[in-house]
Amino acid sequence: MMLRSLRRGFLLGVLVWNLLAVPGGAAEAPAALTLKDALRLAWKANPNLQISRLQSLIASEEVVRARSGFLPTVRSEVSQTIYDNEVQAKIPSNAFPGGGAGAPGGYFTFPTTNRNFWSSKVYLDQTIFDFWGTPSRYQAAVLGKSASLLDTSKTRDDLFLNVSKGYFTTLRAQKMEIVARQEVVDLKAHLKIAQDQYEFGVVTYNDVLQADVSLADAQQRLIVAQTDTINIRSALNKVLALPVSAATVLKDEKLETRPWGLEEATDKALKQRSDLKASTTRISQQEKVVTQTKSQFFPRFYTQAGMNWQQNEYQLHDTQWFGIFGMQWTLFSGLDTKAQVAQARLKVNQLREQHRDLNDQVRLDVQNAYLRVRETADRIGVTEKAVTQAEENLRLNEERYKEQVGTATNVIDAETLLTKTRVNYWTAIYDHQMAKAELLWAMGAINALLPKEPSPHAP
Repeated sequence: MMLRSLRRGFLLGVLVWNLLAVPGGAAEAPAALTLKDALRLAWKANPNLQISRLQSLIASEEVVRARSGFLPTVRSEVSQTIYDNEVQAKIPSNAFPGGGAGAPGGYFTFPTTNRNFWSSKVYLDQTIFDFWGTPSRYQAAVLGKSASLLDTSKTRDDLFLNVSKGYFTTLRAQKMEIVARQEVVDLKAHLKIAQDQYEFGVVTYNDVLQADVSLADAQQRLIVAQTDTINIRSALNKVLALPVSAATVLKDEKLETRPWGLEEATDKALKQRSDLKASTTRISQQEKVVTQTKSQFFPRFYTQAGMNWQQNEYQLHDTQWFGIFGMQWTLFSGLDTKAQVAQARLKVNQLREQHRDLNDQVRLDVQNAYLRVRETADRIGVTEKAVTQAEENLRLNEERYKEQVGTATNVIDAETLLTKTRVNYWTAIYDHQMAKAELLWAMGAINALLPKEPSPHAP
């Protein structure tokens, strides 16, 4: 009996465990993502940011390449040479005492190399001075790395803006779905009243038809709102590198920012915007490229030291050590160098023009975002009051309809007006949050929404 009870208890425990574990059981609801959680997910896994980080690593390797110009180059050569005849030398026969003219042609000939031989050369080449060509290349590479890191910061800021806007757009879509569902509930209640009034012979069947048609229209809007929520949430999932169809749950929150003045916000933007800093850095980088290119007009002074070895049975020493102090100078390159210098200088002018345009664009970005923050804040106050008034208007019209002093049209119009004011209110709420995110982005401060985390690739 005891064994049977234990077996029964064990089977009951397994059954309960399976019911809790299988899908459709009492599964725990997924935790809601905060905005910081969403930003953190994007910061770690978004493909565009990963690509930008790789570009920064590529720029770092360019610094290593440029720095190699300060170090000596060590080269090794090995070759086999085959002549059709041995290389020979000739000496006039009268150059030797008693040689006379007995030799054919009046010359003595003898070989100086083998006809088939191996040779090798190992040497070190060090640039001594090339008129600031190598230092300029290195400085340009360092500036290029800095600009690339700033580009990564710009990519991060753009990503954070997209995540913030996607986050609040998703919340707005969910509110629109709630508004649409509430409209369906209200119209169902009105339809019930109209049917009751018709059954008692108080109103005509036209009121029932009108309520039924309005309800069908509201149900259609609810279906559209539900689809929009899924699509908008899926777009946010893609930015966060989550499964597109995941039922991501978001916590309804608001951005807390201080009330900047327009002038203060503009000054911060001009100092903090990563793209402006990158633009300034690239101008300096290109100026170094001009110096590097101009160095081709001048000679390169260098030293070489190494060893030659040649397989040769006619020489006393197969191995020779040598040292060279030399100069290389391209005297004419078909105007190629001149054109390169002109291109580099024009590139500097181009970057300066782009920087001026970007400076104006930053000011415009700040102004637009600042005005949008003020506009949406004003809209919230107006629409919030309108919602209260529309709710009271609907209540009064429903009471009038029940008392047979109002019409069904008045009730439906009041319901439509209430839905519209609710849509306007929630649109203003989340437009305000997105406007604040845009202002933070325009100021170059949106990265403050996510505390810095230690990472070797953090921008």
